[in-house]
Amino acid sequence: MISAETLRRLRSTHWFRVGVVSAVGALLFTALFALAGGVDISVTLQSALIHASSMTALVTLTMQRLRPRLQACAGALRWALLVPTLLTLSVAGTLLACGVITVLGLRPQELYWTCFRHDLSVNALITLTIGISMSLYETQRRRLDAVTLALHERELEHERARKMALEARLAALEARLQPHFMFNTLNAISALIEEDPAQAERTVERLAALLRFSLDATERGLVPLAHELKIVADYLEIERTRFGERLSYVLDVPADAAACEVPPLAVQTLVENSVKHAIAPRPQGGRIRVEADVAGAQLLVRVWDDGPGFTTAAIRPGHGLDNVQGRLAARFGTAAGLTVGQRNGGAVVTLSLPTAR
Repeated sequence: MISAETLRRLRSTHWFRVGVVSAVGALLFTALFALAGGVDISVTLQSALIHASSMTALVTLTMQRLRPRLQACAGALRWALLVPTLLTLSVAGTLLACGVITVLGLRPQELYWTCFRHDLSVNALITLTIGISMSLYETQRRRLDAVTLALHERELEHERARKMALEARLAALEARLQPHFMFNTLNAISALIEEDPAQAERTVERLAALLRFSLDATERGLVPLAHELKIVADYLEIERTRFGERLSYVLDVPADAAACEVPPLAVQTLVENSVKHAIAPRPQGGRIRVEADVAGAQLLVRVWDDGPGFTTAAIRPGHGLDNVQGRLAARFGTAAGLTVGQRNGGAVVTLSLPTAR
């Protein structure tokens, strides 16, 4: 359905187009008579403009009211009504224009009815030509506007559907991530209940703070890296209750990088992966280092550990790093990514995503 604003725009542009076409028709009319010779170009031009103005006013005002009714008729009936209407308007326009010409005395050698008979045939021809052409043009333009509007509405519906699908995908990925995080944390707490109740209580407090933050962060979609690092620090402190001195870590992130935003629990998932594969399996434990920097329009977050390393082929579908990759792709498309490499005898996982402060 065409909106009211679109209809107003069509009406305003319709008047402008009719005026331009009428003026052009008057100039052509004058040029034809000038080529025939024996005419005063100035008088002919003035007469043509008067006829054009009269026909423009009558045809535009009349057809704007009749067009909705004509468009409701079948094709043959519409043309059967349009042609007599245009001929009637040419007669009325000629009567009006000849009256103005006679009053102004532009053609004093001609009587009123002589002027009418002389100009009627030309006016009828011009009115039919312009009227039919404008009718065809308006019909095609209206159809084009309706199709354009329908396509625009379809694009909006597609965009809304795509956005809903994206939000559902992100929600599903985050829902799978958070229970996994809670499971590992609760395991750490359960190991402390009998050995060190005070430490277990502090760990529960850390867990409560992390859960409150993670719930709020999920609603926002993105969180400052500085806030994400608080989650990482609390998580690592919880894990230290399990591994003790076997786990050491360093968080080295400058202020400009810490102000950028990342998906919640993304860095924590990378750290959790290091704990699971580089710390837990080895009796001697290991080291973890989290660092970040801004390179142009990209934020680079690196999680390094001194474990044996792995390749992207070892990433299990539906788990940890695969979830992070899915979240990055869903939110940033090809502008973000996750890479796995080797550095200083250990493994380094790098998050690359657009900077946002």
